[in-house]
Amino acid sequence: MFDSVKPLAIMFLMLLFGPPLHVQAANCDRIEDAEARACCEQNLPDHSMRQEVRLTVADERGTVSNLAARLYWKKFELRAKARVELTAPARQSGTVVLLTEQESDEEDPLPEPEVVLYKPGERRDRLITVSALSGEMLGTDFSYEDFAHFYGTNADVNIQRLADEQWEGRETFVIQSKPSDPDAAFDRGSTYTHVTTRFDRERCVPLNTRFFEEDDELRKELIADAEEIREVDGRWIPHRLTMHDYAEDSRTILFVDEVDFNADLKRRLFDRSSLKRGR
Repeated sequence: MFDSVKPLAIMFLMLLFGPPLHVQAANCDRIEDAEARACCEQNLPDHSMRQEVRLTVADERGTVSNLAARLYWKKFELRAKARVELTAPARQSGTVVLLTEQESDEEDPLPEPEVVLYKPGERRDRLITVSALSGEMLGTDFSYEDFAHFYGTNADVNIQRLADEQWEGRETFVIQSKPSDPDAAFDRGSTYTHVTTRFDRERCVPLNTRFFEEDDELRKELIADAEEIREVDGRWIPHRLTMHDYAEDSRTILFVDEVDFNADLKRRLFDRSSLKRGR
């Protein structure tokens, strides 16, 4: 079975997906093509969002781990905040992570978020670093580099629109992300040479995202189940997504059980002081 650290790592996975959990495109504003950019942004939340999700992780040995969590996201005056509460398994229930975006400046245009972890058994909260958690995620099908792509924290990338394609019988437009400086990206530990995403032109949902390594080798692939794409408050949302890691012969399935866009989320829900008092 997965050790006690892995559920926390996977929970942080969900947190870093944050508002673009369904659209996988926090880099929308960097797409120069106007049509592709507008479609990329179409299903993003306006001001807030609440979700209930489940994760099933299976490795090459057939070992399975199941998790469930509530996710909250809200845009404030200067920055966005997110909160994740793990609800299953029982031994991890009540663990909470708070994430607060930090203001950028010339020296650090995309600073790492402030992350606070609270575990009921310890009855205290503590600051943690993204790099510490990313190291603990190596046993899952996601890496911090994956999250950086989804969350938009990988600043040094070029994004372009490629030729339109058909995928699984649907018309799609395709965007590709590449490091601006491949050598520098490699020195920082980057493993991908490029990432491509296929968007359903009709519903503006990313159906397929592929992560490539050297020699154009496909390492990972995130696929939205076409039968589980549903309309919620005027937005099209995948309710089942699977990340395949072909090198490790493993996969992670994410189920979205409930979505509430522009939910009425109180400011105190995102305060650090709310952790010990249970909101």
